[in-house]
This record gives sequence, C-alpha cells and structure tokens, in this order.
Amino acid sequence: MHKMSIAHFIQVTRLTMKVERAASNPHLVSDDGWARTAHHWRCTIKRGARRMVVPFSQGSAHTDAPTLETVLDCLASDASGYLNADTFEAWAGELGYDTDSRKAEHTYRTIEVQTAQLGKLLGEELIMRLTCEVERL
Repeated sequence: MHKMSIAHFIQVTRLTMKVERAASNPHLVSDDGWARTAHHWRCTIKRGARRMVVPFSQGSAHTDAPTLETVLDCLASDASGYLNADTFEAWAGELGYDTDSRKAEHTYRTIEVQTAQLGKLLGEELIMRLTCEVERL
C-alpha cells in the first residue's frame, strides 16, 4: 500500500493551523531544565468549524514556529502508540517507560485526552487514516 504524505493529508482534509508563542507547556513534567530553555507554542488546528488547541514545545535550537506538518506528525505518532496499546502498562512497556512512574502515567493520560480531541477534530475514519496510512516525517 502506498502511503500518502502528511502534506497531502493536510490538503485533502483542509486543515489549517494558527501558532502563538506561549510562556510554558502545561503538559511538560520535565525537571531536567529542558522545559525552561525550550520554545513553547500554542497551536490551534482547525478543520471547518472544528478546532483543537495543542501546547507544543521544541528545543532551544528550533527558533522558528512549528509547522502544521510537524505538529500533526507528533500528534499522529502519539495517537498511534495510544491506539495500539490496550492499557497503560502495554503502552509504557512498548515505549520503555516504568509502569510505576507517575510521570509516565501523566504522559499517557495527556496523550489519551489529546487523542480524543484529535478524534473529534478529524472523525474516526480520518484519525485511522492519519495513524495508519500517512507517511511519518
């Protein structure tokens, strides 16, 4: 099966994104200092009247705003891992997280909510196409 590019998926689904700088990312639970030096963004992805707001962070070397392709690729990657796992323990094991880690569980719960929001934005058929039929960046 030939996979479509993420740019083509965006074009076909008529997704758009507005990006604004943010002071922080409420989902980061990093205590290694990375969160303090990273660039944080508030990304609003729209499809018709539907919209989804995503906090997005990039390392300090990335000074340009993220593109829709980059943000959607990250969302697709997270959603794919979440949708393919039956439980937190399966997800954590697949990604090498400690199943006793509160930070890992926080990440899992964040991705759970984010995947539900992405499903509302795209609908069930398109989220499956995004996670299974779109080429990763």
